[in-house]
Amino acid sequence: MSTPKVRCVLGMLGTDAHTKGIRTLSRIFRDAGIEVVYLGEHNTYEQFAASVAAEDADLAGVSFSTAGYVKHVGALMRALDDAGAADVPVMVGGLIHADDEPALRDLGVAGIFGPGSSTESILDFVFGSARSDTDTDTPETPHTADSARHRNP
Repeated sequence: MSTPKVRCVLGMLGTDAHTKGIRTLSRIFRDAGIEVVYLGEHNTYEQFAASVAAEDADLAGVSFSTAGYVKHVGALMRALDDAGAADVPVMVGGLIHADDEPALRDLGVAGIFGPGSSTESILDFVFGSARSDTDTDTPETPHTADSARHRNP
């Protein structure tokens, strides 16, 4: 079986600067064969969305370690729409509160990964949910916004 090549743009928005988690995830993705475009921290919504569009990304991921992420995600989703990249699935991770999950889903977030999320569940989501034009003989795992919450018990 072949694994589809996935291109994922990862970064952080605004003044959030706790990068250890997303840098670690970038390396995990790279080692799993995912092409990572790492934007780092302090991105504007427009910069992030423009990069997702320019890179023809299959998936976009943002990490948050501070409050206010629902507002940031809403602005990012609008910027992705403006950039012509509204069809790119977005996953969020970091210090995400369970109470905020419905609001994030309502905004169109495809995957939510908070504290306790396993590497395996994140990779399963990426390979099952990324937008891809590549034909593959790997069966797809269905993931929906309702099933895209992954925490270890």
